[in-house]
Formats: sequence, structure tokens, C-alpha cells
Amino acid sequence: MVKNQAEEIRAYLLAKIPVHPKNIVAQASKAFSCSRTTVHRHLNRLLRDGKIIKSGTTRQVQYFLKTDKNKKIMVPLNKSISEDEVWRENFLSDFETLPKNILDICEYGFLEMLNNAIDHSEGTVALIDTEWELNSVKLKIIDDGIGIFRKIKNNLNLDDERESALQLSKGKFTTDPENHTGEGIFFTSRVFDRFHVTSRGMAYIRDSKEHDWFIEREKYSKEEGTGLVMIIHLDSERKLQQVFSSFTEENSDGVPKFEKTHILVQLSKLGEERYVSRSQARRIVLGLEKFKHVVLDFRNISTVGQGFVDEVFRVFQTKHPKIKIEYKNANDDVKFMIERSLPSVY
Repeated sequence: MVKNQAEEIRAYLLAKIPVHPKNIVAQASKAFSCSRTTVHRHLNRLLRDGKIIKSGTTRQVQYFLKTDKNKKIMVPLNKSISEDEVWRENFLSDFETLPKNILDICEYGFLEMLNNAIDHSEGTVALIDTEWELNSVKLKIIDDGIGIFRKIKNNLNLDDERESALQLSKGKFTTDPENHTGEGIFFTSRVFDRFHVTSRGMAYIRDSKEHDWFIEREKYSKEEGTGLVMIIHLDSERKLQQVFSSFTEENSDGVPKFEKTHILVQLSKLGEERYVSRSQARRIVLGLEKFKHVVLDFRNISTVGQGFVDEVFRVFQTKHPKIKIEYKNANDDVKFMIERSLPSVY
């Protein structure tokens, strides 16, 4: 095919995709008397160049101009604002073209995080931004409030804002228990491929593909407010209900309830601290009385001290004997310390 015709086909695709998002291949094939394979080749070129977006699979495939999908809006943070109206009026039509499992995740995360900003941020306005890429979509919500880590620090009288990230990772923490369960960030951070919270120079990141948490210092972070970034790949097979189910257990009435939490012990570390103090253990167990099943993940922990182990596995367990505490990813040294301290249990 001559160069000019190739450029004509791509120009046609860019012009007609907004009109024929579902059957653009058939339309272009007919207009240029060429094969569908040829049209797909030009569509793939436009995808690689970042000019269009593809969503859905097989017969549900649709194409969109990237500029039509990328949006940025500002909303006031007051009680008259409804997060579901913001979603429905500005973003739902864009995300409805995605597979149902991804739509469910994006809608859940958007509603939960915007509601948090409205109810908890103490801010006046939020910037909401969607960025579509070839293989993923990114949702960003940035407010001008007090900052999530400072809010938690003040509420719990913590010594350091870095401890706030640990509390967030447990779930069931909220500064407004009468109106919120504290489940939003816990589950949102686990259903997206990447979840990123930034506030006052500190970043709290979860990579769901690696099942890992990170706390980092960010040199260029805003001094006020909270920035949330949620990213999911368009071919993700993760389902919202499956993530919920992995942390719920049936109560006495046979009703599933959020009763299980997974804690990365590494998040209890501040700076160059070693895992030997009872104070670090107390950071771990703070709020765990709300759960029935606790999993402590010792990944990347080389050693623990007797005081740490005693505070978690004896003192806390004695106070709350009905709570099941188990551990995983412990190396031989950590496992030895736990078993040595509680031989009758482990």
C-alpha cells in the first residue's frame, strides 16, 4: 500500500472513530476496499502512537480517541456534592466500555476515594483527572485538605506521620466511625494494580501485582492536601468480589463480614529502627482488636527481638484470645524467635 493511502486510512480512522467506535473496522474496510487485517494494522499503529484507546475484547472491542477519554475536572468539597453524581455525569460513559470487572473496580475506587475527600479531607476543592494509556487507565483525585497522614496522626495521637501508613494498611480505621467503616482504602488499594497516596512529602504505595507496600519520601510533594493515584491495566482479570471474599469471614449469623486483615510488618519500621522494641509491636497491634483473623507478613524482615515477639504473640494474644494470629514469609531466624518465645503454641 502506498504511503499516501496509509496516511489516508489513519486519518479516516481518527475522524470516524468517534462516530463508529464499535464497527470502525468494517466501516474503514468498506471505505477503502481493503481487508480487515489492513485496517487492524493501522489501528495498532495509532494505538502504539498513543492517539487512540482500545477497550473490550473480541466482539465487544471499541475504539476511542485518547483526547476524548482524558478528562480533568474540579469539584467543590462540600456536603452538597455527591460522589455518585460526579461519577455518573462526568466519567461513567467512558468506563462503561471496559470489561465489567474493570468497570466495577474503577467505579468502586472512584466513589470510595472521592467520598473520603468530601467527608474527611477538610479541604475546599478536589481536582479529578483520568489518564488513558494503551494498556491502562489512571484515576487521580487531589484535594487541598489537611493531608491524610496528618489527619490520622492527630486522631490517634501518633508520634510520627509515617505510622499513619501502617494504620491505613490494616483496614477498619476511620476518623468518623459513626458514618464510615474504614474499609475504603483497604480494599481500594488491593483491587487496583497500583495504588499511590501522597501527602506532605510522604508517599504510601501498594503494588498489587507484587503484593507489596512501600513508604517513600517525595521531594516535590505538595505541603498540603492528599493526592491519590489508582492505576489498573485494561486486561486485568481481578474481580472486586474475589478481593472482598479473601478478607471476609462468616459471622455467627452466617453473614460475610470484613474480619480478616493482612499486615506487612515492615511498615512498622520508622527510619533506621530495628525490629526489637515493644513500641514497634504496639504499632502493629493497635486496632487489631476489631478483627477475628490477623495475618502478619514478615517479608523482608531479617530478625525480630524477644520484646517484639512477646508483645504481639503473648501480651496481645492473652488480652484477645479469640483473635486468630498467624504469620507468613518468616525466615528461619524470625521463625525461631517466635517459636522460642511461644513453644506451647507454635
